[in-house]
Amino acid sequence: MEKDRIIERIPFWIHLSETEKKQLKQTSYLHTYEKNEGIFDMDDGCPGMIYVQSGSIRVYITSEDGREVTLFHIGECECCILSSSCVMGEVSLDVQLIANAYTEVLVVHAQAWQQIMERNIYVRCFAYELSTKRLSNVVFALQQILFTHFDVRLARFLVSLYEKTGNRQIKMTQEALAQEVNSAREVVARTLRQFDLEGYIEMKRGTILIKNIETLKKIGS
Repeated sequence: MEKDRIIERIPFWIHLSETEKKQLKQTSYLHTYEKNEGIFDMDDGCPGMIYVQSGSIRVYITSEDGREVTLFHIGECECCILSSSCVMGEVSLDVQLIANAYTEVLVVHAQAWQQIMERNIYVRCFAYELSTKRLSNVVFALQQILFTHFDVRLARFLVSLYEKTGNRQIKMTQEALAQEVNSAREVVARTLRQFDLEGYIEMKRGTILIKNIETLKKIGS
C-alpha cells in the first residue's frame, strides 16, 4: 500500500516497536492540498504530526494589520510537529501553514502521536530536536527582518532560488516575493527596479531573469 510505503520513510520508523508501527499505520492517513490551500492554523484544532511526502509547506504568522511573516518552509521528507501543538505544551507559536505547491502529506493522529512519543524515547528526542531546529529557524527569520538591509535579503533570496533550481528564470509574482522575504510588495518592486537598472536582473511580467548572479552573491554576502 502507498500509505505503508510512505510511513516507512518517517525518520524515526526504525526505532519503533512492532506495536507502535501497527498503531502508526492504523491512525494515520494521506491528504493532499492544492497550491495556496491552508493546511493548519491554531484555531483549527490539532490534527497531529505531518510528514510531507511531496510538495512544500510555508509556515508563517500574521500581524494584526494582515501582514504575513514567513518563518520557514517544510519540504519533502520533512516532518511538522507544530500541527500537534495540543500534545506538546512547549509548542505555542500562533502559526499558520499553507501549501506552496500541490502537496501530499501523511497525518499521524494527535492522540496516537502523543502516546508513541510518551512511550518511545527516540520519538520524544526527535520531537524536541525538531522543535529546537524550528525555533532556530524562527530566530533567524526575525534577525533577518530586524538587522539585515532589504536589498541584502532580496539578493540572498534570489541567489538561493537560483542555487536550488539552477534556473536563472524565476517565475514568481512580486506579491509572492514579498511574502517570502517579509516585506511590502511596494518595497520589493522598488528594489527589483533598482536591481534591473543596475543590470543584475531583467524584469518581465511574472518573471525575473537573473543576469549577474555573482554580483547578487556579493550583495548578499
